[in-house]
Amino acid sequence: MSARQDDLASPSLRRAFLKAVTTREPRHHRQALSVQAAKAERNLSDAAIIPPFEVRVLTRMGFGPRRTRIVLEAAPDPDRIFIDDFAKSDALGSDDIAYFLSLGKTDDERLASYVDEQLSEDLPDPELDQRLSTFPESFSTLDESLAQTFGERECQGFREYIVPQRQIESAAFTRALYSRRQLFELTVDFWHNHFNIFSGGDEDIYVSWADWDRSVIRHHAFGNFHDMVQASAKHPAMLRYLDNYDNEAGGFNENYARELFELHTLGAINYGGTQRPQDVPTLDVNPYAALGDDLLNDLGYHEAIIQAQYVDEDVYEAARALTGWRYDDENLRDSNNNCINGGSGAFFVNEAEHDGGRKGVLAGTNALISSDGGAQQDGETVIKLAAYHPGTARNIALKLCQRLIADDPPETIVQAATETFYANRKHPRQIELTLRTILLSEEFKDPAHWGQKIKRPFEYVVSAMRAAQCDHTWRTEDRDTRDMLWRFEATGQRLFWWRTPDGYPDSRRAWLGSSTIVQNWRTVGWLIDENNNNDSTRIMRILDTTLSSFSSDPTPRELVAFWCHWILGFTPESGWVGRAGTDWANEPTDLGKACMRFMLQAFSETEQDAPSYDADEGIPRDDLRDDRWPYRWHRRLRDLVKLILWSPNFMQR
Repeated sequence: MSARQDDLASPSLRRAFLKAVTTREPRHHRQALSVQAAKAERNLSDAAIIPPFEVRVLTRMGFGPRRTRIVLEAAPDPDRIFIDDFAKSDALGSDDIAYFLSLGKTDDERLASYVDEQLSEDLPDPELDQRLSTFPESFSTLDESLAQTFGERECQGFREYIVPQRQIESAAFTRALYSRRQLFELTVDFWHNHFNIFSGGDEDIYVSWADWDRSVIRHHAFGNFHDMVQASAKHPAMLRYLDNYDNEAGGFNENYARELFELHTLGAINYGGTQRPQDVPTLDVNPYAALGDDLLNDLGYHEAIIQAQYVDEDVYEAARALTGWRYDDENLRDSNNNCINGGSGAFFVNEAEHDGGRKGVLAGTNALISSDGGAQQDGETVIKLAAYHPGTARNIALKLCQRLIADDPPETIVQAATETFYANRKHPRQIELTLRTILLSEEFKDPAHWGQKIKRPFEYVVSAMRAAQCDHTWRTEDRDTRDMLWRFEATGQRLFWWRTPDGYPDSRRAWLGSSTIVQNWRTVGWLIDENNNNDSTRIMRILDTTLSSFSSDPTPRELVAFWCHWILGFTPESGWVGRAGTDWANEPTDLGKACMRFMLQAFSETEQDAPSYDADEGIPRDDLRDDRWPYRWHRRLRDLVKLILWSPNFMQR
């Protein structure tokens, strides 16, 4: 096989696949594309092939099906090489698709059971627990208290204070890859983006990152949204990132207050601009009247006319209310400037730096926040007003529907999710109830919404690992982890590394750039090729899976059929490839045709450097292992898997 084919199976296929996945945009975005690009889309995207229900659910509710085994027919039907019916088993670690199908007799029954399971607080996670416990030094800060991590590392220099951030970054890949709690890990990723913090912005953020991930994001991921906002506002990572630690009377800093309204709660969809508070629309029903909150009632908010939108004046008043919020950053040193204690990172208020005057937020000209409440009460009041506002319910529901269904989700499900979120504002599992409304909806089940989103780099790389038998614990102090993270950073979605507070974009169009897609490919290509000649250390078990799944010498046609089924989770009714003895040029799917073309070296004369091979001639098993000349089957097998993982079929969600 040529050198250029070792990197990516074929330059011509690479170009065609790239065009195919980047051109599935609305028509007005495609008008300027060349005829050749449009033709590549039609030839390779198999856009009309929609995965079965179970594959769609597992792809959207997590990081894709994890494949561990497939059952072969004893005497295959000549028209179908592999059966579509997997072994049914309740055993942990069994094939995800088989497990999902075992949960009921109908799609609705299976989905309801799976949603119940995924939202359970008691779902066991033995494989992930075992992997994390096997390398305790690599995950040492995951369960440390903030006081311990902050005190021991904050003033110890770069090599020490970066450890919590580095451990959470690598743990995120291990968790997403091996955790049985797929919906939880997906939701954790969602909230990390919603409350985005650039984790490399300051040593105090670095050192407190493990606690931010654990006590703010993970602790509240399925819980109560108001509680999550309050916890986020008081955490040293957020106080430092959005400068509220520097917010004081007489010169208030509005950074945090601005993002509290614009991003964390009501959202830009409810921004009234520079209008006066008394000039914006008001709500027909007071949202705080039936809330039963003693503090808001004492201030008179239950009887006030409440704005439907926030304006700049609300941001300024909220910033005043949040003055004096601090965290312990003592940073004690001895006479030789050696660090004794970096502080505890604990939240506290400095009343001397608090603006104690009356303040008006979301109530027109009424300054209902009293002058004697103190720094903590004033700030908590503002957060309550924002978190319990109906505009926040709409904003969060919309974002969750965009994450789980489509960039432009149907209004029916957005409204239903909004109503659930708002009606359960004080419920301890408010977010869980909202997720349940979305996931059990007809809109979520509707196959018409498939393909309206594309996997972002984190989803894409992890789903490729899950689909193609990755067996590696991503951890600090591991060379392969460092190499993988270095390559992954080039995709444009290094975890916790988005510098502005709006978080990584969650739209199909944002991730269709050729640079992102190529870097995705390079990351997955490295995963498949790394240590590939070593049975004990290879990261992706492509060869092992193949040899254990065939008792005799597989043919090129069988390999294509097997790996398309394995990676994509299903075989269409007509098959990915035709029956034995048929012409590969007449394959029933474009993906099958492209893969057969590669496996048989059916390229142009200038690209062909090995004799052509018959589609139905068995490949010696030893050749698959030893990569012998002239066919280099071991290398070609890996590149076949790359091609399927790089297809638009796999990238859609």
